[in-house]
Amino acid sequence: MAESPIRLGLVVHFHQPIGNLDRVVAQATRRCYLPFLKTIAGYPEVPWTLHYSGCLLRWLEGHVPEVPERLAELVDAGVVELLTGGLEEPILASIPESDGLRQIARMSEMLAERFGSAPKGLWLTERVWEPHLARTLARAGVAYTVVDDTSLRAVGVEESVKAGPWSTEFEREGVLLFGSSRQLRYLIPYARPDRVIAEMAGAGPDGLVVYADDGEKFGEWPRTHRQVYGRRWLARFLEGLKVAKAERRVRPVLLGDGVEGGTRGRVFLPSGSYDEMMTWALPTPARHRLETANARLIASPDTAGIGDFVHGAPWQGFLAKYPEVYRLHRAMLRVSAKVERAGNPPSAVAHLHMAQCNCAYWHGTFGGAYLSFLRLALWHHLIVAEHQAELALDGPPTAGIEMTSKDSGESGEVRMWGPWGYAITAPELGGQVMQLATWTGAANLVAVMGRHLESYHLPSEAIDRRDARMELGVLEAPSAAAAQGLEFDHVEVGALRDALDGEWLDCPYRVDEVPGSIVYCHDAPQLLLQKTLRCVPTGIEATYLITPRQDRWSGELAVEVRSCPLAPNRTSDSVRARPVRGRWIVDQPGTVTALAVSTDDSKDPESQSVIALGATLAGLEEMAQGVRLVFRWRVEATTEHPWQRRILLEPRPGRGATAAGQLSIP
Repeated sequence: MAESPIRLGLVVHFHQPIGNLDRVVAQATRRCYLPFLKTIAGYPEVPWTLHYSGCLLRWLEGHVPEVPERLAELVDAGVVELLTGGLEEPILASIPESDGLRQIARMSEMLAERFGSAPKGLWLTERVWEPHLARTLARAGVAYTVVDDTSLRAVGVEESVKAGPWSTEFEREGVLLFGSSRQLRYLIPYARPDRVIAEMAGAGPDGLVVYADDGEKFGEWPRTHRQVYGRRWLARFLEGLKVAKAERRVRPVLLGDGVEGGTRGRVFLPSGSYDEMMTWALPTPARHRLETANARLIASPDTAGIGDFVHGAPWQGFLAKYPEVYRLHRAMLRVSAKVERAGNPPSAVAHLHMAQCNCAYWHGTFGGAYLSFLRLALWHHLIVAEHQAELALDGPPTAGIEMTSKDSGESGEVRMWGPWGYAITAPELGGQVMQLATWTGAANLVAVMGRHLESYHLPSEAIDRRDARMELGVLEAPSAAAAQGLEFDHVEVGALRDALDGEWLDCPYRVDEVPGSIVYCHDAPQLLLQKTLRCVPTGIEATYLITPRQDRWSGELAVEVRSCPLAPNRTSDSVRARPVRGRWIVDQPGTVTALAVSTDDSKDPESQSVIALGATLAGLEEMAQGVRLVFRWRVEATTEHPWQRRILLEPRPGRGATAAGQLSIP
């Protein structure tokens, strides 16, 4: 009996994050999304399993409807099978299960409405797997999903059978798993098409090979547009597959058809993702050590196979690594619970789900934690969702103070309401204002990403020993020289950060509550520093009082304020602080809500852009995070005459405010 050809599942995922710049998405459409569909339409013998995030599909429908129209034609012709997923491309393991179920249901409904598709498979965002997702996907009506073969190798699945499908379950509810080939991910679209096809066919007869990766590799990643379309890599690859199919060496299939013949067996996977993601999630010193160790493993013939069991941290490592990401994530969970209590108003749910888009919750070669316009867009949608949930309950508070305890699962912070919105302050960080949320414009005005020391800032032998198969080996190689002289932040910084005689007081303050105010106290051997915060009709007022322990104290008090107001469709490169009638306004063209900072003595601050050096596909790039203002006073205080100053933080309409004062993000 003749052997059956190897089956091949081609799975491609297309996504652009919430808050991304229109010009970026338009370029990706022109260089990737449209030519990709035009090319595969010429080879109907080769089917594809495709996934488009809901946020990208909405953008395409509004800006380039030719793309979804061509996609619909391919679905109707049976050339394309569509996968569902979380509508706004969340990492499912990072959000409440109830939100995950709603997001999947909304995505499946969207596909049914637009394309007449009833998807059974799901694209697992960033291939981040947690054991409980087997139950979540089963409850969502999902039959199968794709994980990286890293996860299968880590539990001992043999190379020859790793694609599956495999069955897994959690509390007796299960789903099928396909393992995507890391080797194919590294080869496509860089190696010659005939070599790629030989790699597929070499998997042996009667089996299944799955390729699953980002669609932006087909034209939008650096140098790939010329490779894929100028040099006709994709067309030559499809022509080669057409021949291989005729010769019964390879049989391309829709992934949903890959379940024919039953499963390979049962597996139980730990928390995981693809190798690179788990490496990025490690703290910088550990990541540096792992990258060096992996480079040595690759270079040594005596360590073959050991790398399958060497990996980094689960996705949740980013929550420990970046306090700004943890704060955003914790706020998302709090707002999700409030939307649930409010009865899930549809508009509030929609904004909550947009705030769960994954890209600003992590950082790697991609990853948007350092892209301020992505983080600020998520804050915007969170604040809109919370405001609408408040309206569905008793209405948002216009005054009041709430202190949370660590025992409640929070971090012992203080929330203060005003008619304009609310502020969250952190006793553990010297009473800093860590969130300054406005209802008008729905902005968090102090959400500035810190400048963190990253592995790519450090010289490493891993650069010279990088695996030659790695698809981004050259592109993401860091330049240690470029990182020299950089300043890094060692703690999370918001607004009203204090320093005495040049030493930042990033330490716990004692908290006293008085009617209508919070008093933060720092006890030093020579003085008592009191910072009293209260909501006023226009913002947050901070009153500083320095009282010497002895007769007199002379020194310097510095107060830092960081801010980055959101301007839709703009990066933060143009954010500046400018003096306007006794205040310093932090904004840029297009800003909807700006931050005004003033003192009772009209003190002028030092003003500086906050710049992080981040890794991108094109190498290391400067990424503007916002502005830091530092007010400095020479203090002369006596016990009879304590020193006192006031600082006022006021949300104000920005240069891009509409008549209604609201922000619109597609």
